[in-house]
Amino acid sequence: MTSHDDSSLETAPSSVELRRVLAFAVLALGASTAVSLPFALGMLPIGALAFLVPLVQLAPMVAALLVRRRDRPWWRALGLGVPSWPRLGVMVLVAVAAFALVPTIRVMVSVAAGAAPASDGLGVPGLLVALPMVLIAQTVFAIGEETGWRGWLQQQLAPLGFWTSSAAIGLLWALWHLPIVLALGMSATESVLYLGTIVVVAPLLSALSTTAGTVWAAVLGHGLLNSLRVGIDQGFVEPLHPGAGLWIVEGVTAVLWLAAAAVVLTFARPLRSQAPPGDAA
Repeated sequence: MTSHDDSSLETAPSSVELRRVLAFAVLALGASTAVSLPFALGMLPIGALAFLVPLVQLAPMVAALLVRRRDRPWWRALGLGVPSWPRLGVMVLVAVAAFALVPTIRVMVSVAAGAAPASDGLGVPGLLVALPMVLIAQTVFAIGEETGWRGWLQQQLAPLGFWTSSAAIGLLWALWHLPIVLALGMSATESVLYLGTIVVVAPLLSALSTTAGTVWAAVLGHGLLNSLRVGIDQGFVEPLHPGAGLWIVEGVTAVLWLAAAAVVLTFARPLRSQAPPGDAA
């Protein structure tokens, strides 16, 4: 894959092609609903859902491939071109820092709000042992989702501006998860917190891919979200019970995720302004 012309996230369409976007949404949401419905109706055991989730994660990519224009290669349409390996390398480091720092601050705020130390937490040694394999698996699983959300859809909604487009993607991403959440039988509080996290993390993933000029930055970010963030968040303190303390922690965390996106956009602006090198692969 060559560089400047191959970076599908370097340029954006002049207007939103609403019919293609709606078709993408219907296909992606239809897939998650179809997979979740048998579990919600009790036709299949919930334990089997874990085996089907990696398959349904391919739905956004498949939907994008079906509705995309055919005037450029499929991998460009999905944002898989890499215009600058150094830029991608910087965004990899930024992603690791963000998905380590935000949950670490969250743990400290949780302790201040009264959270008890985790009785069976991994601790730092356990986290370091478990993280590599979990990160690899979650990053691979994320390819199907991210090529749809931050690859194809982010390009289509780019004319709306960064914050509007990333918010729209976040809401659709949460809606896509909703059938699975309902099938799992989460409580109302658990559902709101889970889906809310998806919405507020979406701008950071969009900022990573926008700055890197490739969806691979968001793919790694998604993998870190489901591995490093979860390990830190759940491995050191017990969950807070519903109440004021919990909502304060969640509010602070939401602000931190949005602030991380703003920081990436602001301080990485010089990276985005650099012309991609002529021979990047």
